[in-house]
Amino acid sequence: MSSSLLSIGTQALNANQSALSYTGQNIANVNTEGYTRQRVNFETQQPPILGVGIQDVQRVTDQFLVEQVWRDQSALSSSEQQAKKMELLDKLMVSESTSLSSAMDNYFAALQRTVDDPLFIGNRQLFLAEAESLVSTFRTFDQRLTEQQTAITTEARSMVGTINTITGSIAQLNVKISSLAASGQNYNSLLDDRDQLTKELAKFVSLDVVSSDGGITNNILLANGEPLVSSGRAATMTVRDGSPDPAQIDVFLQRGNTAAKITGVLGEGALGGLFTYRDEVLQPTRSEVGRIALVLTTTMNEQHRKGVDLDGRLGSDLFSPTLQGQVYSGLSNKSTGVTTNLTFYDVTQLTASDYEVEITGVDSFRVKRLTDGALFYSRDMANLEASESVGPGGAFSRDDSGNVGTLTLSLDGFTFTLNSNGKPQKGDQFLLQPTKNAARAMQLAITRPESLALASPLRVTPASSNAGNAELLSIEILDGSDTSPLRPGQLDTPIEIVFNALNADGEQKYSVYDVTDPDNPALIDGMSQLNYTPGEPITINTLAGDAIYQIAFANQPRPGDRFMVEYNTDGVSDNTNALALSDLQRAETANGYSYQDAYGQLLAQVGTKANSITVAYEAGKAVLSASEDALESIRGVNLDEEAARLIQYQQAYTASTRLITAYQDIFDSLISAVR
Repeated sequence: MSSSLLSIGTQALNANQSALSYTGQNIANVNTEGYTRQRVNFETQQPPILGVGIQDVQRVTDQFLVEQVWRDQSALSSSEQQAKKMELLDKLMVSESTSLSSAMDNYFAALQRTVDDPLFIGNRQLFLAEAESLVSTFRTFDQRLTEQQTAITTEARSMVGTINTITGSIAQLNVKISSLAASGQNYNSLLDDRDQLTKELAKFVSLDVVSSDGGITNNILLANGEPLVSSGRAATMTVRDGSPDPAQIDVFLQRGNTAAKITGVLGEGALGGLFTYRDEVLQPTRSEVGRIALVLTTTMNEQHRKGVDLDGRLGSDLFSPTLQGQVYSGLSNKSTGVTTNLTFYDVTQLTASDYEVEITGVDSFRVKRLTDGALFYSRDMANLEASESVGPGGAFSRDDSGNVGTLTLSLDGFTFTLNSNGKPQKGDQFLLQPTKNAARAMQLAITRPESLALASPLRVTPASSNAGNAELLSIEILDGSDTSPLRPGQLDTPIEIVFNALNADGEQKYSVYDVTDPDNPALIDGMSQLNYTPGEPITINTLAGDAIYQIAFANQPRPGDRFMVEYNTDGVSDNTNALALSDLQRAETANGYSYQDAYGQLLAQVGTKANSITVAYEAGKAVLSASEDALESIRGVNLDEEAARLIQYQQAYTASTRLITAYQDIFDSLISAVR
């Protein structure tokens, strides 16, 4: 009976009706994003039963291309996110109103005017105004970078919330699809929804999708294997303050009572791109700007303190100095009573890097320079107390006497001091940020134009009877500190340099006399019959042996030539120190570069990075478009093809009705014959 003409016709009618329905579904969703066309697969009934049935309703797709689109989407979203941020940073660095290079140009141009006429108050006021503008530009620049970091934090929190919503929806779809599959119902539209959500998720993070049941249930993993969705359960992402730096937020994956930090394994995607930009561009830029600010203020202060102002006193700091860097202690540190300090012994050696100090043993530690990963071990470092200067490998000392343990470490221009109750505990970690906040702390210390120390504190006067052509080449103050003998505004020991007759070898000699009492000059110990070389500095020390200043002469003196060195009283028109300040514009004070060259290096690095990101972004768009086109060529709805199938199934449907009609005619004939 099941193989009767009626049964065959009924099966054909139902099968072709379903085929017409799915063809109509395809046509209706031709413009639906993410829709995968469905195809009805027919199968013949197994003998002895005749007729046709629907084997399945197939989604016409290519899983490899689907996953390729997800990967390309992650790569594009990462480069897009970075490109947007890089564009803002690039504009900040080159804009006339915020460019540090332009601000330094204006600053040194105003300084040059004071060199030309150091006595004119108007020039001094203009220089102070440009100095204040330079400070404002540095602080504004740092503020903009800080605002970018705040924006990144806000965006990251928003993205994490979106990710949690998406993963929760995918987990729910896994449950629904499993339920429909178990009951034999069609769930293709839910698969489309899940694929579309997975693509949305790929915009934020790199992911892998695995399935053990033929695609009914998708398990979604991060690129490092951390599970985001497992069957019907979704892990939760959270954003927490960073450790040890709370401003450097981290992303954690919460599963039950355990949480794992995944900031470094997010891969590509918008969220990963945010953190890549933060860690590889934004933070290094802020640290480098801070380094330039720190080097400029410190070297300017050192030179300014070696000059004399209009009141006849040795100069003070031109800028408020940055006394300390930032230190963060690890949250899991075990040491108690901990105090830390980060100061600078030579700003010209500073890098723009952060450093990580880890206590590795009872008497050992390790320092990691984070920009290049260079490691410095205590076993390889010199003794800080015995070293006159700190080499490239660093130096340290420790004092564990009494109840307080002290570790002092000097490296790359900074000194880190750690005090704790007893010795620091193994495993303790400290994050050092020598330059990060220096631009924010920058301030102008002088407001009175009269307080600008533009003159030299010393005056060198040749005797009128000099017959040689020797002349002053340079005079350099070596001690401008608060304890300098020049600080009271006088020279305790005025001197006279007297050139002696040539010796038997034809060498020019000189002697130095203390002329505090001009009528009774006294030969200074150790300063008699010294060799004279043109251009070679003559260093003058205190009685304690500390160098105060040095003088260099050019050309050749004659025997008996004399030069008086005394305090530059009323030397208001002298521009010697103004020239020295101006020369700092070209001096290689920033680890082998001038201030502006260091900024130029930073600008070049950011520009190169911005260009590579832009290229990656444009390439990513093309690659994603090609992948999507390839996928759409397979799963997309072709209206011509569907129209042809519509006619085909319509004709088959009509023919099926004719089978039923034929059966009815035969049946009617049989009934009539019986009658």
